[in-house]
Amino acid sequence: MVRRVSLAFADWPESDRQMWLGLTADGGPLDDRGGLAHLRATTCAGLRAGYERWLDWVLKRYPEARHEAPAERATAVRLYDWLKDLSGLAPMSRHTLIQRTVIVLSAADPRQDWSLQRRIVNRTERTARHTVSKRKIGRILPSQDLLAAGERLVTEIAAAAPTALSEALSIRNGAMVGLLAQLPMRRRSFTELNLGQSVIVSPTQIHIYLSPDMTKNGLPWEAPVPEAGDVLLRRYVEHIRPWLMARRGQKHHDRLWVDRCGYPLGTQGIMEAVVAATFKTVGVRVSPHLFRDAAATTLSRLSPENARLIRPLLAHSGFGTAERHYIQAQGIETGRDYAAVLAELMEDK
Repeated sequence: MVRRVSLAFADWPESDRQMWLGLTADGGPLDDRGGLAHLRATTCAGLRAGYERWLDWVLKRYPEARHEAPAERATAVRLYDWLKDLSGLAPMSRHTLIQRTVIVLSAADPRQDWSLQRRIVNRTERTARHTVSKRKIGRILPSQDLLAAGERLVTEIAAAAPTALSEALSIRNGAMVGLLAQLPMRRRSFTELNLGQSVIVSPTQIHIYLSPDMTKNGLPWEAPVPEAGDVLLRRYVEHIRPWLMARRGQKHHDRLWVDRCGYPLGTQGIMEAVVAATFKTVGVRVSPHLFRDAAATTLSRLSPENARLIRPLLAHSGFGTAERHYIQAQGIETGRDYAAVLAELMEDK
């Protein structure tokens, strides 16, 4: 049995429950909006998960803290103690937990001096960014190798499949791998792709449109599917998906990725399919998120000029308004530029 290391909302002290409800309240004509109410639901969920970890720890380590105001508990000394007890986690996980806790509490009491706590957050971030995750060692492959793996799944591996179903799934998985290699979307965005909305198929080209609610930075993003990926995805959309949808009765939905019976494929199903497909073709288990690392590494190794494509390609936003608009506007051209880079690399192989 796994020991719970976070405190369920029902077990929070009353002061903490009221604090959270106030922070996430939408407000009304006569009420102020909560300090976190402007954030997306997924972001708030992450902040709450981090704060639950902190609350579980601080109330166990310092029982007297239960009677303190939430913001008063998070002293620099206690945060340092928490970091020591989190030493078994990866540096980025430690940073995320500390950062989320400070975000919540500083929003709850913005008048308090949080400079020491923010210095701890900044220090953990620097440590995390200079630490290579053990889980990534050997799993960041060149994007051209991943694209070639997708093509192989759709062609030679599918052709050698013993059954029609295994052939169809190989083509589906190849389309996933090929699309991620050329347009490395976040897993949630990739899972939520819908035909006719975020995936527009025309006789000459396939376009991907991510609405603001599908992106982490809240900005719309779009790009054409480059030629190599277009071939793989089009075969799946026009032939394989309808065949899977027809198995065991027709399903009526527009989700792009479907399972063996035509039902929408969830994030875990996509994760398992991509990991199994990459292990089969390149001998390494590459998760959907690692395709983003692969793109960044591939571009940065080529030249400083190509490295400039990383931010708009991955839809990373900075703090400047101009940069945010630049990322939004450059989506189409970036997709084409990255496709051109991959095409050149494939020719050189």
